[in-house]
Amino acid sequence: MSEKKLITLLLLFYFSISIGQQKDTIYGKVKKIREKVIFLTEKENPKLFAVDGDYGHSGFMGPESTISRFRSIWFSTQFCYFINYERHFNENGLLIEDIWYDKEDSIHRYYRFEYDNKNRIIIKIDSINEVVYTDTHYYKRDIHETIISQNSKFNFFNYKYKKYDQEGNLIRLKSIDEYGTMDEYIFNYNNNGKLLYRIYKNPNSWKQEKPGTWSYGVQDSIGNIYKDIVNKYDESNKLIQSQRFDLYEDEENHKDPKLVETTNYQYQKNNLVLTKHMSKYMKPQPTYVHYVYDEKNRLIKKYCCSEKESNAIRIEKYSYENDEIKFLDYSEISYPSKEMKTHRISFVYKYDDRGNWNEIVKKVDGVQLYKWIRQIEYFN
Repeated sequence: MSEKKLITLLLLFYFSISIGQQKDTIYGKVKKIREKVIFLTEKENPKLFAVDGDYGHSGFMGPESTISRFRSIWFSTQFCYFINYERHFNENGLLIEDIWYDKEDSIHRYYRFEYDNKNRIIIKIDSINEVVYTDTHYYKRDIHETIISQNSKFNFFNYKYKKYDQEGNLIRLKSIDEYGTMDEYIFNYNNNGKLLYRIYKNPNSWKQEKPGTWSYGVQDSIGNIYKDIVNKYDESNKLIQSQRFDLYEDEENHKDPKLVETTNYQYQKNNLVLTKHMSKYMKPQPTYVHYVYDEKNRLIKKYCCSEKESNAIRIEKYSYENDEIKFLDYSEISYPSKEMKTHRISFVYKYDDRGNWNEIVKKVDGVQLYKWIRQIEYFN
């Protein structure tokens, strides 16, 4: 693996464990919200290939993942991801329509939701052009939930069964696809409701086709049962270690589950100050992410991916005004020079009469590059 590809993998992990730098509380009872980003110059969101769509090489990843990725990149880098959506809510604050657009404001994806008198979702409709996927939810005694997903055009079908305990924690999940393949999970929690471990009944296994050649998939009806997630907590119930196990491909043993990922967490008081990540899939190991806070417990520095800051490949330094990020000094190793390059990013906010921001302009090295706009309609 080349050094540049390794750095890319490290940064992907870095984003995956990124913690929110700034909370976004909306004041008022929201009826409709419209958000989009406008590119003020020819510089747009990065794409791996020229043929990639508006949402980048990975494509549209679903509403919540897209929003999370956009916010993370917006506040922590000099770049900008893409976002363009409209949401409608009922008077109970439940989402009833979720409409996503491309850069030309043409509909890219449409979702509609219906609820019962207990505010539980009963129907979700997911539309892509003329293709419609429907999820129908059925409930029994508040602890059993069945979800039937289907699309008649493509003969798609999926069955899910969920069981909850009296506290509302998911304790069993069963999923059967259109081919009859079943994945099943059992969840076990501590007395404080935090996940201790998950048992996975994996329908897949490794099969030796000939010496030195193995295939992975559904080989029989037996499958493999093992704990695939194991968590540890401190006396304050904060997560201090998370381990993941899987049927890892190696040359010696293809049957028993192996430890494939471990992440350790360290805290000062209630603030996460260090994560240490080890993975069979990503070497060299381990990968470190450090967090530094001010006296108000606001994140003011974050760096990755070495144990020492002097060896960091990425550094973020934050300055605040009225608890909102005002400046970001973003430093990252550039290639092929391998020198640390720093950008000065500033954020300029505007607000509506409720005190909610409705525009943020992002300047990079003094140049206005991106505008994030938000229009909110209230019930009263």
